Amino acid sequence: MCRCGKVKLEAVGRPILTASCYCASCQEAGSRFEKLASASPVLNPDGGTDYVLYRKDRVQCVTGQEYLEEHRLKPDSPTRRVIATCCNSGMFLDFTKGHWLTMYRNRFPVSAPPLEMRVMTQDRRDGVELADDLPNYDGHSGKFMLRLIAAWIAMGLRRPEITLGKTVRKSQ
Repeated sequence: MCRCGKVKLEAVGRPILTASCYCASCQEAGSRFEKLASASPVLNPDGGTDYVLYRKDRVQCVTGQEYLEEHRLKPDSPTRRVIATCCNSGMFLDFTKGHWLTMYRNRFPVSAPPLEMRVMTQDRRDGVELADDLPNYDGHSGKFMLRLIAAWIAMGLRRPEITLGKTVRKSQ
């Protein structure tokens, strides 16, 4: 759900995985989102972005689809990040060529699934020391990739499209 409650996404079943990403793109997008008027935080204090990954066929917009707007770091990027324009809440990241939807973990109610790993830590901010409470991977781990592949197989190798109320091709 977005911060003001006008946009509600529903995800059913178990997520593929949960992770905090430190890649340069997630840090850049998070920084840009946080500069929008009244935006809620996207980045953790250490620069990571917490995500919950779901199969695209298990996520739907229940209310407020007309408020969803895509942002891309580059106009031709296959990755679009989607905000709710009603309150500038970051909602999800859609790798359009993929079969999964990467939902911002802070959009879940208090019962969000716990983080399982940190990925792309090679790009973390200078001076950030990561705790050893979770596995920390420089890139994407084998476990990460295997879970994505298993989910795709379970989907019959389909790649559903996520449609927005209004497709605004807006580069950030």
